[in-house]
Amino acid sequence: MEDSLLFLLQAALDEDMPNGDITSELMVPENLTQIARITSKASGIFYGTEIISGIFDLLDSNTQIVFHHQNGDRVTKGDEVVTITGKSRVILKAERVMLNLIQRLSGIATRTSQFVTALDDATIQVLDTRKTTPLFRFLERRAVVAGGGTNHRLNLSDMVLIKENHLAAFLATSRDDLLPDLFDQMHTKSPDIKIEIEIESLEQLRTFDLSKVDIIMFDNFSLEMIRDGVRICREKSYTAKLEVSGNVTLASIGQYKGLGIDRISVGSLTHTVEALDLSLRIEN
Repeated sequence: MEDSLLFLLQAALDEDMPNGDITSELMVPENLTQIARITSKASGIFYGTEIISGIFDLLDSNTQIVFHHQNGDRVTKGDEVVTITGKSRVILKAERVMLNLIQRLSGIATRTSQFVTALDDATIQVLDTRKTTPLFRFLERRAVVAGGGTNHRLNLSDMVLIKENHLAAFLATSRDDLLPDLFDQMHTKSPDIKIEIEIESLEQLRTFDLSKVDIIMFDNFSLEMIRDGVRICREKSYTAKLEVSGNVTLASIGQYKGLGIDRISVGSLTHTVEALDLSLRIEN
């Protein structure tokens, strides 16, 4: 089990019981062993095996866990997802932190799957963004992949993504025709680092020399503007991948098929998520 994951899980458990679980210590015999079942109360995509395993590794590694579904599996209402056999006090200590995490992560996987299904085009990647829960980004990104999506950049260090504020700062003291030299410098310094630029207007697309970038993002473009943008990029023989971002919803994503784009980034995969309803019940 990864040290980073165990650290986060231990911190979450410490937050939930800084001085133990005083209710269970009052009511539950110390050595009582029982079976608990996690079931799905809704249909969706399950994610959370490493959460469940990690929490019980920390609380009591003798706990027996049987996964009936793995990360990325579809579950339906009433499905038994996991069976847990162990000390009742341990199960009760794990319950809330465990459910909170796996419900959210399963919600992310489910939402991602819904977007991928609604798009219905395997040639276009549905990507997440950095709009994630601090410190839990690596888990939320895995949930996106489990739902059929693709990860965008992990952090500010692993990819250049030039947005409107970066451009404004650069153009305050420099000319746009110096952008290719800047991109060349970056490619020479760090050839494995990709460069993406956010374009907000067709005029920028016509004016800027973007032959040295790896990805061109059309930000908040209408469908007609996207068609024009794709045409401009083809006329300029750009080899960059073309990405769409901004105001893409579950209802609208299907409209982006056949436009000639390669990627769609959707912030709501992680920042606006309905948890998948999962419950834990201990058998008498």
